[in-house]
Amino acid sequence: MRRLGAGLTAPVSLILALVFPAMIAAALALAYYGYTYVQEVSRLFEASTIEDGRTDARALVAAIEKPIDDAAQTLFRQIEMAQIEDPALAAPCPDLDPGGVIASYVVLGPRRNVVCPAGRKLPAELEQLTRYLRPRWDAIAPGTYKHDHSENGTQLVAYGTQAGLDGQRRFVAARMNLELIRGRWLGREIAQLERKPRVEVVDYHGSTLAGTHLGDTDRFVAEGQLGRILYQWKVRVAPQDVETLQARADRQRFLGRLMIIMSTIIIAVGLGIVWLSVLAERRASRLKSDFIANVSHELKTPLSLIRMFGEMVATGKHKGDAREYGGIITRESERLSHLIDNVLDFARIERGKASYDFGEGDLGSVLERALDVCRYRLDKEKMRLRVDIEPGLPLVRMDENAMTLVVLNLVDNAIKYAADGGEVEVSLRRSPGGVVMAVRDAGPGVPAGEQQRVFERFYRAANARDRNVRGSGIGLALVQHIALAHGGRVALDSPVPAGPTGSGTATGSLFRVYLPAPILEGSESATRHEIAVAAKP
Repeated sequence: MRRLGAGLTAPVSLILALVFPAMIAAALALAYYGYTYVQEVSRLFEASTIEDGRTDARALVAAIEKPIDDAAQTLFRQIEMAQIEDPALAAPCPDLDPGGVIASYVVLGPRRNVVCPAGRKLPAELEQLTRYLRPRWDAIAPGTYKHDHSENGTQLVAYGTQAGLDGQRRFVAARMNLELIRGRWLGREIAQLERKPRVEVVDYHGSTLAGTHLGDTDRFVAEGQLGRILYQWKVRVAPQDVETLQARADRQRFLGRLMIIMSTIIIAVGLGIVWLSVLAERRASRLKSDFIANVSHELKTPLSLIRMFGEMVATGKHKGDAREYGGIITRESERLSHLIDNVLDFARIERGKASYDFGEGDLGSVLERALDVCRYRLDKEKMRLRVDIEPGLPLVRMDENAMTLVVLNLVDNAIKYAADGGEVEVSLRRSPGGVVMAVRDAGPGVPAGEQQRVFERFYRAANARDRNVRGSGIGLALVQHIALAHGGRVALDSPVPAGPTGSGTATGSLFRVYLPAPILEGSESATRHEIAVAAKP
């Protein structure tokens, strides 16, 4: 059975070593894919929103620049038509609509002199415009015109050249009414956009010229120059709920990162718990297998003795007193009954159905009756038993059968681990708030790293496994459970000073069971005494 279990351990470990990393990798890949998918959806939504903004921006640019461009072309055609209708006219100067987008204009002749308006002093703004445009004469091809938006954004000029009927070139320049464009047209065209977005037109300083101030918002905002005419201005278009969208996007980004981190942690913790559970289950399975083997061995030994001595008595082949054989059979039966009681009590504890019949009793008497059962084993193992019971102990609220089981388990444990020809000491004394029962052996002791684990079910110390000491691994677990059920506790000291006076080399183990007990008048126990069972030769 053990060989089969050991043979299966390696493949299972190999499978777990391969499966768990694959599960972790798959879980991380799934979490990362989910995160990237959410990010991609968010990015596509943001790109779609920005593209809608760009569409609105293009519509706004077209709506603003077309009338400006139409006004400039109309002016140039009027000047050209005036030259065709009256070739002798030296300075065709058509009248302008005072409320139009063109605030003023100037025409320069072939000698770059001002021919329109003629015969009067140029206003300061036209004089400045003329000085500004003269250097640009040669840069313009005949029949073409351009728009010049000054660097500070305060002046917009349309200028170009024409060929007169006399074959001479003329230079035409018009200054646009930016106050009209900014104050009336921009607001009107922004209000007529279909999706009703939030639009802001800013100058090259970043100051808002028209629309709604968008602040430092940068996501979900389409931004660009205001066309080829008003190129010194910028237009920014955003959805009406841009703050909500941006907060939602930031929240999704944060939650996405948080979720991938949390999911990774949860997956790792979950797989770790599964791994530990598998290891714990394998360990429990191995301990249960050892428990079954140990219990089987423990049952077999007394049964063999009972059968052997019973057959000798039945066949009359015994050489000694039949009563001695009967005593052996009786003691081995008690030992067998004790082992079965251990197993049954442990099974009830495991199922959560353990129950106790509590009543006030004399723990000293219980201790003496339990030790009487152990005398045959002590005599067989050539062990000495020293008992020290303090007189006048208070009555203890207890289940006598359960406490008998505690004594038998502790003494049995001491006999197993005591050195050959050694000594087992049992004492019962008063302690603050109750009584303490102590069992000490002279064995090798329990290593410090295992002192807490010896009370675990099925656990056996390393020295017990190395020395092949028999045992089921449930005795101390029962002792602890019974002590806790009685409102007490169990403590282990190892190693402890040798000898009854506490002197000598530190060795062995000392188990103490603390039980609460009220101090009642007239409660007595057995008198203090010492019993020594001499070793047989």
